[in-house]
Amino acid sequence: MAQQLPVRFTLAGAVTLALLLSGCAGLPGYPAATGTPVAQLVADVDCQAPNLKNNWMVFREGALPQTDLTATHPDAPEPGMVPADFEPVAAYLCTLSGSVDDDQGRWAAVTVETRTGDLGPLLSALAEPSDQAGFNQACTADMEIVPELWLENATGEAMRAAWPSTACGKTKRATWKALEKLALTDTVKLPLVLEITRPALDAGCVMSAGTPEQSLQFGVTGLQTNATTGEVGENILPVPVPPAEIVSYDGVDGASVCFYTVDPAAESEPRELRDVDGMEFSDNALSPMLSLQFGTFENATTLSADAAALLPAAASALPAPECTADLTRFALLWPQRAGTRLGSPIQVELDGCQRLFASAAFVPAPALLAALNG
Repeated sequence: MAQQLPVRFTLAGAVTLALLLSGCAGLPGYPAATGTPVAQLVADVDCQAPNLKNNWMVFREGALPQTDLTATHPDAPEPGMVPADFEPVAAYLCTLSGSVDDDQGRWAAVTVETRTGDLGPLLSALAEPSDQAGFNQACTADMEIVPELWLENATGEAMRAAWPSTACGKTKRATWKALEKLALTDTVKLPLVLEITRPALDAGCVMSAGTPEQSLQFGVTGLQTNATTGEVGENILPVPVPPAEIVSYDGVDGASVCFYTVDPAAESEPRELRDVDGMEFSDNALSPMLSLQFGTFENATTLSADAAALLPAAASALPAPECTADLTRFALLWPQRAGTRLGSPIQVELDGCQRLFASAAFVPAPALLAALNG
Protein backbone atom coordinates (compact mmCIF):
# COMPACT_ATOMS: atom_id res chain seq x y z
CA MET A 1 0.00 0.00 0.00
CA ALA A 2 2.84 2.37 0.83
CA GLN A 3 4.23 1.80 -2.68
CA GLN A 4 0.95 2.93 -4.30
CA LEU A 5 0.70 6.25 -2.47
CA PRO A 6 3.29 8.06 -4.60
CA VAL A 7 1.47 6.88 -7.74
CA ARG A 8 -1.86 8.32 -6.54
CA PHE A 9 -0.22 11.59 -5.57
CA THR A 10 1.57 11.75 -8.92
CA LEU A 11 -1.67 11.27 -10.83
CA ALA A 12 -3.41 13.94 -8.75
CA GLY A 13 -0.51 16.30 -9.32
CA ALA A 14 -0.61 15.62 -13.04
CA VAL A 15 -4.32 16.43 -13.20
CA THR A 16 -3.80 19.61 -11.19
CA LEU A 17 -0.83 20.63 -13.35
CA ALA A 18 -2.77 20.01 -16.57
CA LEU A 19 -5.68 22.04 -15.19
CA LEU A 20 -3.47 24.99 -14.27
CA LEU A 21 -1.56 24.91 -17.53
CA SER A 22 -4.73 24.84 -19.59
CA GLY A 23 -6.22 27.64 -17.49
CA CYS A 24 -9.69 26.77 -18.76
CA ALA A 25 -10.17 23.03 -18.81
CA GLY A 26 -12.67 21.41 -16.48
CA LEU A 27 -11.86 18.33 -14.47
CA PRO A 28 -12.50 15.02 -16.27
CA GLY A 29 -16.04 13.74 -15.98
CA TYR A 30 -17.78 17.10 -15.52
CA PRO A 31 -20.98 17.32 -17.54
CA ALA A 32 -21.39 19.55 -20.57
CA ALA A 33 -23.49 22.66 -20.25
CA THR A 34 -26.89 22.60 -21.89
CA GLY A 35 -29.48 25.10 -23.00
CA THR A 36 -27.88 26.72 -26.07
CA PRO A 37 -30.84 27.45 -28.37
CA VAL A 38 -30.95 26.84 -32.08
CA ALA A 39 -29.99 30.00 -33.97
CA GLN A 40 -32.65 32.08 -35.67
CA LEU A 41 -32.33 32.65 -39.41
CA VAL A 42 -32.37 36.21 -40.75
CA ALA A 43 -32.26 37.74 -44.22
CA ASP A 44 -28.62 38.93 -44.15
CA VAL A 45 -25.34 38.87 -42.29
CA ASP A 46 -25.20 42.06 -40.20
CA CYS A 47 -21.89 42.91 -38.53
CA GLN A 48 -23.17 46.46 -37.87
CA ALA A 49 -25.99 45.43 -35.51
CA PRO A 50 -25.79 47.64 -32.40
CA ASN A 51 -26.31 44.83 -29.87
CA LEU A 52 -23.28 42.77 -30.91
CA LYS A 53 -20.91 42.50 -27.96
CA ASN A 54 -17.96 43.99 -29.84
CA ASN A 55 -20.05 46.99 -30.99
CA TRP A 56 -21.73 48.13 -27.76
CA MET A 57 -19.01 50.57 -26.69
CA VAL A 58 -19.22 52.72 -29.81
CA PHE A 59 -23.03 52.69 -29.67
CA ARG A 60 -23.01 54.13 -26.15
CA GLU A 61 -25.39 56.97 -25.38
CA GLY A 62 -24.13 60.37 -26.41
CA ALA A 63 -21.80 59.24 -29.20
CA LEU A 64 -23.19 61.38 -32.04
CA PRO A 65 -26.54 59.50 -32.04
CA GLN A 66 -27.79 61.41 -35.08
CA THR A 67 -25.12 59.72 -37.20
CA ASP A 68 -24.97 56.17 -35.87
CA LEU A 69 -26.53 53.22 -37.70
CA THR A 70 -29.04 52.05 -35.10
CA ALA A 71 -31.95 53.38 -37.15
CA THR A 72 -31.07 51.26 -40.18
CA HIS A 73 -29.64 48.20 -38.43
CA PRO A 74 -31.91 46.35 -35.99
CA ASP A 75 -30.55 44.23 -33.16
CA ALA A 76 -29.19 40.87 -34.27
CA PRO A 77 -30.76 37.64 -32.96
CA GLU A 78 -29.09 35.78 -30.12
CA PRO A 79 -26.27 33.41 -31.17
CA GLY A 80 -27.18 29.75 -31.20
CA MET A 81 -26.57 26.26 -32.52
CA VAL A 82 -26.55 25.65 -36.26
CA PRO A 83 -29.96 24.33 -37.41
CA ALA A 84 -29.81 20.73 -38.62
CA ASP A 85 -31.01 21.60 -42.14
CA PHE A 86 -28.84 24.72 -42.54
CA GLU A 87 -26.07 24.32 -45.13
CA PRO A 88 -23.65 27.26 -44.97
CA VAL A 89 -21.40 28.22 -47.86
CA ALA A 90 -19.50 31.04 -46.13
CA ALA A 91 -18.44 32.14 -42.64
CA TYR A 92 -18.07 35.79 -41.59
CA LEU A 93 -15.96 37.08 -38.70
CA CYS A 94 -16.80 40.57 -37.41
CA THR A 95 -14.15 42.39 -35.34
CA LEU A 96 -14.37 45.97 -34.06
CA SER A 97 -11.20 47.62 -35.37
CA GLY A 98 -9.92 50.57 -37.33
CA SER A 99 -11.85 53.41 -38.90
CA VAL A 100 -13.46 54.49 -42.17
CA ASP A 101 -13.39 58.02 -43.62
CA ASP A 102 -16.06 59.43 -45.93
CA ASP A 103 -17.71 62.76 -46.74
CA GLN A 104 -19.28 62.86 -43.28
CA GLY A 105 -16.01 62.31 -41.42
CA ARG A 106 -14.33 59.44 -39.58
CA TRP A 107 -16.34 56.44 -38.40
CA ALA A 108 -15.42 53.72 -35.93
CA ALA A 109 -15.45 50.58 -38.05
CA VAL A 110 -16.00 46.86 -37.89
CA THR A 111 -13.71 44.65 -39.98
CA VAL A 112 -15.53 41.79 -41.71
CA GLU A 113 -13.62 38.74 -42.95
CA THR A 114 -15.26 36.31 -45.36
CA ARG A 115 -14.02 32.72 -45.24
CA THR A 116 -15.04 29.93 -47.61
CA GLY A 117 -14.12 26.33 -48.33
CA ASP A 118 -15.02 23.04 -46.65
CA LEU A 119 -17.21 24.13 -43.73
CA GLY A 120 -17.68 20.56 -42.46
CA PRO A 121 -14.96 20.79 -39.77
CA LEU A 122 -16.36 24.14 -38.63
CA LEU A 123 -19.87 22.71 -38.31
CA SER A 124 -18.47 19.80 -36.30
CA ALA A 125 -16.62 22.19 -34.00
CA LEU A 126 -19.70 24.37 -33.52
CA ALA A 127 -21.77 21.28 -32.65
CA GLU A 128 -19.60 20.59 -29.59
CA PRO A 129 -21.40 21.41 -26.33
CA SER A 130 -20.01 24.01 -23.98
CA ASP A 131 -18.48 22.75 -20.72
CA GLN A 132 -19.79 23.46 -17.26
CA ALA A 133 -17.50 24.92 -14.63
CA GLY A 134 -16.23 22.36 -12.16
CA PHE A 135 -15.79 22.40 -8.40
CA ASN A 136 -12.90 24.72 -7.45
CA GLN A 137 -12.50 25.57 -11.11
CA ALA A 138 -9.10 27.15 -11.90
CA CYS A 139 -9.14 29.74 -14.69
CA THR A 140 -6.82 32.38 -16.06
CA ALA A 141 -7.79 36.03 -15.52
CA ASP A 142 -7.20 37.21 -19.10
CA MET A 143 -10.10 38.48 -21.21
CA GLU A 144 -10.66 36.88 -24.60
CA ILE A 145 -11.76 39.09 -27.49
CA VAL A 146 -13.99 36.90 -29.65
CA PRO A 147 -15.20 37.99 -33.10
CA GLU A 148 -18.87 37.68 -33.95
CA LEU A 149 -19.39 34.63 -36.14
CA TRP A 150 -22.06 34.49 -38.83
CA LEU A 151 -22.83 31.70 -41.29
CA GLU A 152 -24.59 32.20 -44.63
CA ASN A 153 -26.20 29.68 -46.96
CA ALA A 154 -26.46 29.71 -50.76
CA THR A 155 -29.74 31.65 -50.74
CA GLY A 156 -28.35 34.44 -48.55
CA GLU A 157 -30.03 33.42 -45.29
CA ALA A 158 -27.76 33.97 -42.32
CA MET A 159 -27.44 32.94 -38.69
CA ARG A 160 -25.35 34.14 -35.76
CA ALA A 161 -23.37 31.18 -34.43
CA ALA A 162 -22.58 30.52 -30.76
CA TRP A 163 -18.96 29.64 -30.00
CA PRO A 164 -18.68 26.49 -27.85
CA SER A 165 -16.85 27.40 -24.66
CA THR A 166 -14.64 25.72 -22.09
CA ALA A 167 -15.44 25.43 -18.41
CA CYS A 168 -13.84 28.88 -17.97
CA GLY A 169 -15.99 30.49 -20.64
CA LYS A 170 -13.16 30.66 -23.22
CA THR A 171 -13.78 29.53 -26.78
CA LYS A 172 -12.77 25.99 -27.65
CA ARG A 173 -9.75 25.77 -29.94
CA ALA A 174 -11.49 23.45 -32.41
CA THR A 175 -13.58 26.34 -33.72
CA TRP A 176 -10.52 28.53 -34.26
CA LYS A 177 -8.62 25.73 -35.99
CA ALA A 178 -11.53 25.06 -38.35
CA LEU A 179 -11.79 28.75 -39.24
CA GLU A 180 -8.04 28.99 -39.87
CA LYS A 181 -8.27 26.20 -42.45
CA LEU A 182 -10.86 28.12 -44.48
CA ALA A 183 -9.73 30.46 -47.26
CA LEU A 184 -9.86 34.20 -46.53
CA THR A 185 -11.67 35.46 -49.65
CA ASP A 186 -12.59 39.03 -48.68
CA THR A 187 -11.93 41.69 -46.03
CA VAL A 188 -13.95 44.90 -45.73
CA LYS A 189 -14.38 47.67 -43.15
CA LEU A 190 -17.92 48.89 -42.45
CA PRO A 191 -18.84 52.08 -40.54
CA LEU A 192 -20.52 51.96 -37.13
CA VAL A 193 -20.60 55.40 -35.48
CA LEU A 194 -19.37 58.77 -36.70
CA GLU A 195 -16.66 59.75 -34.22
CA ILE A 196 -15.24 62.87 -35.90
CA THR A 197 -17.30 65.06 -38.22
CA ARG A 198 -15.79 66.19 -41.51
CA PRO A 199 -15.32 69.86 -40.38
CA ALA A 200 -13.49 68.71 -37.24
CA LEU A 201 -11.41 66.18 -39.16
CA ASP A 202 -10.37 68.72 -41.80
CA ALA A 203 -9.41 71.23 -39.09
CA GLY A 204 -7.53 68.69 -36.97
CA CYS A 205 -9.95 69.14 -34.08
CA VAL A 206 -11.24 66.54 -31.64
CA MET A 207 -14.96 66.15 -31.02
CA SER A 208 -14.68 66.41 -27.24
CA ALA A 209 -12.15 68.35 -25.18
CA GLY A 210 -11.74 69.03 -21.49
CA THR A 211 -12.43 72.57 -20.36
CA PRO A 212 -9.31 74.79 -19.98
CA GLU A 213 -9.20 74.69 -16.17
CA GLN A 214 -9.73 70.93 -16.14
CA SER A 215 -7.03 70.44 -18.77
CA LEU A 216 -4.53 72.42 -16.69
CA GLN A 217 -5.43 70.43 -13.58
CA PHE A 218 -5.03 67.02 -15.21
CA GLY A 219 -2.37 67.87 -17.77
CA VAL A 220 -4.78 67.07 -20.59
CA THR A 221 -4.81 69.12 -23.78
CA GLY A 222 -7.93 67.49 -25.17
CA LEU A 223 -6.03 65.89 -28.04
CA GLN A 224 -5.76 62.22 -27.22
CA THR A 225 -5.67 58.94 -29.08
CA ASN A 226 -9.03 57.22 -29.48
CA ALA A 227 -9.09 53.89 -27.66
CA THR A 228 -11.30 52.30 -30.32
CA THR A 229 -9.63 53.39 -33.54
CA GLY A 230 -6.10 54.11 -32.35
CA GLU A 231 -6.29 57.51 -34.02
CA VAL A 232 -7.00 61.07 -32.98
CA GLY A 233 -10.63 61.22 -31.96
CA GLU A 234 -13.21 61.51 -29.21
CA ASN A 235 -12.38 60.28 -25.73
CA ILE A 236 -14.81 58.89 -23.18
CA LEU A 237 -12.58 59.92 -20.28
CA PRO A 238 -9.67 62.34 -19.93
CA VAL A 239 -6.30 60.68 -19.65
CA PRO A 240 -3.97 62.45 -17.18
CA VAL A 241 -0.51 62.94 -18.68
CA PRO A 242 2.63 64.65 -17.40
CA PRO A 243 2.70 68.41 -18.06
CA ALA A 244 4.08 69.19 -21.49
CA GLU A 245 7.39 70.96 -21.86
CA ILE A 246 6.89 74.72 -22.11
CA VAL A 247 7.07 75.71 -25.76
CA SER A 248 8.12 79.10 -27.06
CA TYR A 249 5.46 80.81 -29.15
CA ASP A 250 7.86 83.39 -30.56
CA GLY A 251 7.62 83.78 -34.30
CA VAL A 252 4.23 82.14 -34.74
CA ASP A 253 2.59 83.33 -37.95
CA GLY A 254 -0.84 81.74 -37.66
CA ALA A 255 -3.02 79.40 -35.63
CA SER A 256 -5.81 76.93 -36.22
CA VAL A 257 -8.71 77.31 -33.79
CA CYS A 258 -11.24 74.74 -32.59
CA PHE A 259 -14.34 76.09 -30.83
CA TYR A 260 -16.22 74.11 -28.17
CA THR A 261 -19.56 74.52 -26.41
CA VAL A 262 -19.88 73.39 -22.80
CA ASP A 263 -23.11 71.68 -21.76
CA PRO A 264 -23.52 72.19 -17.98
CA ALA A 265 -26.36 69.64 -17.90
CA ALA A 266 -23.87 66.88 -18.76
CA GLU A 267 -21.51 67.62 -15.86
CA SER A 268 -22.58 65.10 -13.24
CA GLU A 269 -25.33 62.90 -14.64
CA PRO A 270 -24.08 59.29 -14.98
CA ARG A 271 -25.04 57.56 -18.19
CA GLU A 272 -26.64 54.14 -18.40
CA LEU A 273 -25.14 52.08 -21.19
CA ARG A 274 -27.36 49.94 -23.40
CA ASP A 275 -28.26 46.34 -22.66
CA VAL A 276 -25.88 43.97 -24.45
CA ASP A 277 -26.91 40.34 -24.75
CA GLY A 278 -28.76 40.46 -21.44
CA MET A 279 -26.03 42.35 -19.57
CA GLU A 280 -26.50 45.98 -18.50
CA PHE A 281 -23.50 48.28 -18.32
CA SER A 282 -23.53 51.42 -16.18
CA ASP A 283 -21.17 54.35 -15.81
CA ASN A 284 -22.09 54.76 -12.13
CA ALA A 285 -18.77 53.30 -11.00
CA LEU A 286 -16.98 55.89 -13.15
CA SER A 287 -19.15 58.85 -12.11
CA PRO A 288 -16.29 60.76 -10.40
CA MET A 289 -14.44 60.91 -13.72
CA LEU A 290 -17.59 61.47 -15.77
CA SER A 291 -18.50 64.46 -13.61
CA LEU A 292 -15.65 66.39 -15.20
CA GLN A 293 -16.68 69.06 -17.68
CA PHE A 294 -16.22 68.69 -21.42
CA GLY A 295 -16.75 70.83 -24.47
CA THR A 296 -18.33 69.56 -27.70
CA PHE A 297 -16.92 70.63 -31.05
CA GLU A 298 -18.83 73.55 -32.56
CA ASN A 299 -16.77 74.80 -35.51
CA ALA A 300 -13.23 75.76 -36.55
CA THR A 301 -11.34 78.64 -38.11
CA THR A 302 -7.83 80.04 -38.50
CA LEU A 303 -6.28 83.12 -36.93
CA SER A 304 -4.72 85.78 -39.10
CA ALA A 305 -1.01 86.51 -38.75
CA ASP A 306 -1.81 89.72 -36.89
CA ALA A 307 -3.98 87.93 -34.32
CA ALA A 308 -1.49 85.07 -33.99
CA ALA A 309 1.24 87.62 -33.25
CA LEU A 310 -0.54 88.30 -29.96
CA LEU A 311 0.02 84.74 -28.72
CA PRO A 312 3.65 84.98 -27.50
CA ALA A 313 2.82 87.85 -25.16
CA ALA A 314 -0.54 86.34 -24.19
CA ALA A 315 1.10 83.05 -23.18
CA SER A 316 3.23 84.82 -20.57
CA ALA A 317 0.92 87.66 -19.48
CA LEU A 318 -0.26 88.53 -15.99
CA PRO A 319 -1.51 85.58 -13.92
CA ALA A 320 -5.29 85.39 -13.90
CA PRO A 321 -7.05 86.04 -10.60
CA GLU A 322 -9.24 83.42 -8.94
CA CYS A 323 -12.58 83.12 -10.72
CA THR A 324 -15.60 80.79 -10.63
CA ALA A 325 -17.84 82.28 -13.34
CA ASP A 326 -19.74 79.77 -15.47
CA LEU A 327 -18.14 78.80 -18.77
CA THR A 328 -20.19 78.02 -21.90
CA ARG A 329 -17.66 78.37 -24.75
CA PHE A 330 -13.92 78.02 -25.14
CA ALA A 331 -11.34 77.77 -27.91
CA LEU A 332 -8.43 75.41 -28.42
CA LEU A 333 -5.67 77.15 -30.40
CA TRP A 334 -2.82 75.41 -32.21
CA PRO A 335 -0.14 78.02 -33.00
CA GLN A 336 1.74 77.53 -36.26
CA ARG A 337 5.21 78.53 -37.33
CA ALA A 338 6.08 78.41 -41.05
CA GLY A 339 2.96 76.31 -41.66
CA THR A 340 3.83 73.71 -39.01
CA ARG A 341 1.54 73.23 -36.02
CA LEU A 342 3.32 73.45 -32.69
CA GLY A 343 2.86 70.57 -30.30
CA SER A 344 1.61 72.68 -27.39
CA PRO A 345 -1.88 74.21 -27.71
CA ILE A 346 -3.39 77.21 -25.95
CA GLN A 347 -6.92 77.23 -24.52
CA VAL A 348 -8.96 80.39 -24.09
CA GLU A 349 -12.24 80.82 -22.23
CA LEU A 350 -14.50 82.87 -24.51
CA ASP A 351 -16.91 83.81 -21.71
CA GLY A 352 -17.07 83.29 -17.95
CA CYS A 353 -13.64 84.13 -16.51
CA GLN A 354 -12.12 84.73 -19.99
CA ARG A 355 -8.73 83.32 -19.06
CA LEU A 356 -5.96 82.01 -21.29
CA PHE A 357 -4.35 78.68 -20.36
CA ALA A 358 -0.85 77.81 -21.51
CA SER A 359 1.55 76.65 -18.78
CA ALA A 360 -0.78 78.38 -16.29
CA ALA A 361 -3.86 80.64 -16.26
CA PHE A 362 -3.19 84.14 -17.63
CA VAL A 363 -5.09 87.31 -18.55
CA PRO A 364 -5.31 87.35 -22.37
CA ALA A 365 -4.95 90.46 -24.50
CA PRO A 366 -8.35 92.06 -25.22
CA ALA A 367 -7.48 92.10 -28.93
CA LEU A 368 -7.02 88.33 -28.91
CA LEU A 369 -10.39 87.80 -27.20
CA ALA A 370 -11.99 90.09 -29.74
CA ALA A 371 -10.44 88.17 -32.64
CA LEU A 372 -11.65 84.84 -31.25
CA ASN A 373 -15.16 86.06 -30.45
CA GLY A 374 -15.40 87.80 -33.78
